[in-house]
Amino acid sequence: MKIAILFSGIGYNYDKPLLYYAGKICSHYQYESVRVAYSSLPKNIAEAFPDAYAQAEAYLENIQWSEYDDILFISKSIGTAVAAAYAQNHKIACRNIYYTPLAQTFDFAPQAGIVFHGTSDPWAETAVIEEKCRQWRLPLHIIDNTNHSLELCANHCTVLQNIRIVEDVMKLSEQYIAHGIFYRTLQADEICRELFRDFVRHQNVEKCLRKENGAWVVQDAPFVDDWSESDYQFLIDCLKNTLRTGGLVYGSFCAQPHTEDVCRRSGACTLKGFVSVESTLFGGAQGYLDLSSIHVSEDMRGKGIGKTLFHTAKDWARKKGAKKLYISSHSAIETQAFYKAMGCVDAQVYDQHHVAQEPYDRQLECLL
Repeated sequence: MKIAILFSGIGYNYDKPLLYYAGKICSHYQYESVRVAYSSLPKNIAEAFPDAYAQAEAYLENIQWSEYDDILFISKSIGTAVAAAYAQNHKIACRNIYYTPLAQTFDFAPQAGIVFHGTSDPWAETAVIEEKCRQWRLPLHIIDNTNHSLELCANHCTVLQNIRIVEDVMKLSEQYIAHGIFYRTLQADEICRELFRDFVRHQNVEKCLRKENGAWVVQDAPFVDDWSESDYQFLIDCLKNTLRTGGLVYGSFCAQPHTEDVCRRSGACTLKGFVSVESTLFGGAQGYLDLSSIHVSEDMRGKGIGKTLFHTAKDWARKKGAKKLYISSHSAIETQAFYKAMGCVDAQVYDQHHVAQEPYDRQLECLL
């Protein structure tokens, strides 16, 4: 059985976008939902917390937690502190979505989950939230220039921009609710063979693109693409080097909601996708950064992981001053379809190192 408990903020209730749509997603995936409602809370956070917590205790006192094998807490603002404290006090193994948490939330040893924070949030300093999330190994999604409601300042945005922010947050929320998928940046010291223990590279390829007379055509080229132990070791060396030289390695992980150890720490979850981008600009005026790898485990394909990884790579490269991503792409038609959907086209300038290394690859670029 599955249950989702929603904890609102003081003024941010269930008719507001983040909690309204998160609740809709829970209903879609057949979670029994309980919305904790507060009454007459002081506006001062320090004064409001004990009252909000006491009301949550009363609201949830009749729930038989042992009946549920998937418990999800979704919380906003002061509700994040209430949710973390409640889970700690009742020793409930749960997954969490923390929308705009307060610094106080992290005093209660928050369990595994994903965190959303805006850099213009007046109730929580970004540096503090970043440090707390590192301490508790919580994947953090930062939305630049947004406030405590994850909205841009009214004087510097359009309604459509805020709708797009809500859409992006809900996509990540849905992946976490439905599949236990979350994302975070990887560090060099955790990249080892064990990290890929449950990663399945396997791909059955039937047709590929090959260049004939200057045009790309589909040809029969059946083979099975997989990695040997030496391939994994080469990949590990490459990813470590990417990080040592200032690049990005960003991973998608999957939590098993019924596993108590996994619920306690996101670090216990399994890698199911990753993307890497190198740090050195090349291609002259093209302003390329190299998307050196992007892969999704066979058992988790078709869930939007690749798209999320690709967009993260684009955002990172843009902030590093690149104009375009460069991709030396596998020529399988499924792979090519993915890159086309991401907006990739044939590269204007070919990197000869990539061409020599993988002569059957298609050299692509994506405008940032």
